[in-house]
Amino acid sequence: MLSFSPRPWRRVVGALFSSFALVAFTAGQSPAWQTAHGDPDNSGFVDVTTAPAKAPLATVPRLGGVAPGTGPVVAPNGTVYIANMRGKLMAFQPDGTRLWTRDIGGQGVLSSPALGMDGSIYVVGTAKVRDHTVSPVITRTVTELYKFNSTGALLWHAPMPKVYGGLSGDAPPNIWRNGGGEAIIVPGIFRQDSAQFEMHLVAFSTDGRILADKLVSNLFGDVTGSGLPVSQWWEYPCYFITLGHGCGSFSAPQGEPVPPAGTLPDNLMNPLPAAAIRTPDFSSTPQIVVADSFHDLVGYSFNGNAFQELYRARDAKRVLLGTPMLLNDGHAMIAVRDKDYKSNVLFAARGLKDILVPTAPSFASPTRLKDGRFAIVHHFGGVSILRGGLVDATAPLPGQSVASAAASRNHLFVSTVLGLHTLDPASLTEVANFEWARGGVNMPVIGPQGHVYAIADDTLFIFGPPLNVTANNTTTTGGSPATNGNGGPVLGGGIFQDSGFPVLTSGQSQSFQPPLTAGSNRLFACEKLDSGDCGKSTNKKVALAFCQQKGFAGAGKFDTDVRKVKAETLGGQFCSKKKCEVFDEIVCTK
Repeated sequence: MLSFSPRPWRRVVGALFSSFALVAFTAGQSPAWQTAHGDPDNSGFVDVTTAPAKAPLATVPRLGGVAPGTGPVVAPNGTVYIANMRGKLMAFQPDGTRLWTRDIGGQGVLSSPALGMDGSIYVVGTAKVRDHTVSPVITRTVTELYKFNSTGALLWHAPMPKVYGGLSGDAPPNIWRNGGGEAIIVPGIFRQDSAQFEMHLVAFSTDGRILADKLVSNLFGDVTGSGLPVSQWWEYPCYFITLGHGCGSFSAPQGEPVPPAGTLPDNLMNPLPAAAIRTPDFSSTPQIVVADSFHDLVGYSFNGNAFQELYRARDAKRVLLGTPMLLNDGHAMIAVRDKDYKSNVLFAARGLKDILVPTAPSFASPTRLKDGRFAIVHHFGGVSILRGGLVDATAPLPGQSVASAAASRNHLFVSTVLGLHTLDPASLTEVANFEWARGGVNMPVIGPQGHVYAIADDTLFIFGPPLNVTANNTTTTGGSPATNGNGGPVLGGGIFQDSGFPVLTSGQSQSFQPPLTAGSNRLFACEKLDSGDCGKSTNKKVALAFCQQKGFAGAGKFDTDVRKVKAETLGGQFCSKKKCEVFDEIVCTK
């Protein structure tokens, strides 16, 4: 392990914090969560305002098995895409209403999709097949990249390089962009023979051609010379090859405190990390950083046809546990563990020495906060905030987690086995805790309007944006719809209009007679469930929340009455009175 004398260490940390603080003011963020960890750099940050995740507006149960480490992606128009292990790609409106479902056929999806500039959805499918072309017959893993358009039409699918046979297909795709062009970057593990495994980085064109195929590292060939004790080195290849299955990699080492409740399964499978992609301040060419989940963290440039290695951070006495995040100054961050089970966050960059910051054990990618600090989710419960290379604050949380946090302008969202926690990023004070079961394995996601999407127990929970938020947390001028980076219109209520729905123009309104909830029940007009009726000011708040959920800026005329009907709040709770005040009409306005 690397060590530093105190004085040089202080200078390095000071330089790091200065550059990181600059990132907070210079790094532009996309308006939506379009790749596995938000932006291609895996930052987990969206520059919007959110509300605390107290009670969901809606839930979508029975997702069909969403793989650990995966989650939704959200288009700039607000459409939510989720893929499951049964090979189904699903599209939803921001409020959870299903738009369409497509089956890729015969392959499961073990990673998050990625969205292209034109709204295309890229998904990696994988399946085990019997190969009868060799004797004896062997089982191979086939992995393919699929491309769909925003209406769900399959455009093409292309296999990962067949020459390598294939082993893992659970790394999420990421998007490389330069000069208006795009390439889809997919890491993968390939089997050369019964004993040789290789990490590769593959670049696809937007029409399905393989642009480049780069060998990142040969895995496990140097285990006996790694300096690891015989009792420990075996678990690294076991952890990697099976992605945690059967290795106990998520069990606590001896002496490590484990909460009596809220523990993750021992055999939980952790996916291969996504590549991190960003254009550093000092270069006009995007940089790509990939971790092989073993010893090597490698930085590349890519010119559209070939990968060129820029640097390699390698230490045979440590293993990379998380997904890398790439900063605008060229530094990469990733969680690591050494042979003595000591946990650190590694900072690596081209031409600079590696820096290790001691932290609690973590399998999650770091998350960037608006002020330039970083959040690290603890595997055994809790979260730490790093200011440059120093731990600034730590807060315990009940329940284990392998999920990265998601950050907005004003909140930090952390998923654990026992709940979704909303924290004030400045103080780490908990402002909300939504209790659930079997969470902590999927990263929360933030939409362009401020919706928060989180998965636990095969259910999608949708938490609403602030009531007074404007379109995409921005304003429009001149009476014309604002546009996002992809040219899509921004609607008055804050939800980008999805394809297939009419685009509202200035002055348009829509009457809902009667307004219904996502469960097709009458909308309860009160905020408190024990209210038989309530005042106009409360009615107005609920009407406004309903309209904003539907994609409007405001609520105009509304009428209520007390009726003997099944009445439901936007959060899915039911009025228990025999007669409840409900809306007969709400007119939503731009």
